[in-house]
Amino acid sequence: MTPPFGEADQLLQSVMAARGYPPGDFKHRAAEISVDHAPVVEHYRAGYEIAVRHAQRQASTEDLRKGLVHYRALFDELMQEPAPLRARAVGRS
Repeated sequence: MTPPFGEADQLLQSVMAARGYPPGDFKHRAAEISVDHAPVVEHYRAGYEIAVRHAQRQASTEDLRKGLVHYRALFDELMQEPAPLRARAVGRS
């Protein structure tokens, strides 16, 4: 992928790692996010699909705008967590 989606995806991966989500491919990351953030996982999927279309030069400017809005929804949700959910769960075991 190329910017802006490459950078947006890297930022989301960094935030997810900081919140305790394990790294992995997109399907694995989406599955992990769906556990704690079901309402916004569809935003992540929609944004990623647009990013893939963008990499194939099949996305319009409006698609790119929508894709970043989708990514922003997940970013905002992750940033609202008071502490890493996964880290808290691990600490209790």
